[in-house]
Amino acid sequence: MEVRNVRWVGIRTDGYEVMVGFLRDVLGLRVNFEEPTTIEFTTSEGDEVQVMAPGHPYYEFFGKEAHGPVPLFEVDDVHSARREFEAAGVAVIGSTEHDSHWEWIHVRAPDGNLYEFASRLPEH
Repeated sequence: MEVRNVRWVGIRTDGYEVMVGFLRDVLGLRVNFEEPTTIEFTTSEGDEVQVMAPGHPYYEFFGKEAHGPVPLFEVDDVHSARREFEAAGVAVIGSTEHDSHWEWIHVRAPDGNLYEFASRLPEH
């Protein structure tokens, strides 16, 4: 598996409004998209930070599985990465998920924290 970069960080928070204000007003991050229970920001280099409030599906999932922010590492092939993690005895949590641009998995690392590994889907 080739890890290309840390592309995204997911933050579950009960202080949604103050965290959004911190990222937008203090750090100066640009809004990439916004929905009722989540907002995603973009850095000047194109990395993303997504904040999730109560009511968002990942708010509950991260509350159960994570101990803090969840970083996403971009890999060349998420399916190959999954097989490598499983062969190494690393816990892969849940199924492979996707949206219109990415496929990803969640992994429980030896430190007990949750990490995501994702690869881009081919352009249409």
